[in-house]
Amino acid sequence: MSIPVGFTVEPCTPESALLVDEAEHALIGLSPWNAYYKPRTVEALVDWACEHFKKVDFVIPGYEAVHTLTAAGYGVADAVHRTRRAVKQLRNPVRRALLRRGADDPEHRVHTWTALTARPAYAAARRRAETAYREDAAVRRACRETASGAVRHAGGGTEPTEAQIDRAVGYAIAELPLVVEGPEVFGVTSSVCVYHRRMDLLEPFIQGETAAFRPSTGQGYAVVRRIENPGSAS
Repeated sequence: MSIPVGFTVEPCTPESALLVDEAEHALIGLSPWNAYYKPRTVEALVDWACEHFKKVDFVIPGYEAVHTLTAAGYGVADAVHRTRRAVKQLRNPVRRALLRRGADDPEHRVHTWTALTARPAYAAARRRAETAYREDAAVRRACRETASGAVRHAGGGTEPTEAQIDRAVGYAIAELPLVVEGPEVFGVTSSVCVYHRRMDLLEPFIQGETAAFRPSTGQGYAVVRRIENPGSAS
């Protein structure tokens, strides 16, 4: 695969390495309140993805992020305001870059997890994720570790209680259908989930530790990071 200047691409599994070269679709995860996702980085990521995949979708947490903030101690109104602002700050650079590239449907390429609940494939996968959370120890551990990290970050580093994790864990469960059954949710034969680092949530699936809830055929994972000083990259 020809990697554009300014990005490194690290497939997470041997199967993912093949999919990075051949997949029909890329799903780009964008995190609110994350300093990595500056507007210029998001726009460059749009360009990279559109150059290398036939179809690209972008996902941003929806109301689930409100629960993370309230679990960390924010009031409901403040949490809703902060979430709406964060979603807008991530959506706008994606839309700008897609319009610049001549996309005729930029609004339909950016999704919140909340909006995706209207898709039957996502809703069905969400039910399977909820069952796996209850019944599969590896899935439950990954979801709770992910929720714990999110609350800790939102709360300024304070270690969350089990009750706080219970309140925020829906954030992780809502993400599972997108990263485990991406091909079904987005109606493609193959999909690569792209993020800027390896996620605790994905490790049981990458390592093959889960029992019944496993990645779909054609589901891949890759860490894609922008190089701040491309001239110094080897």
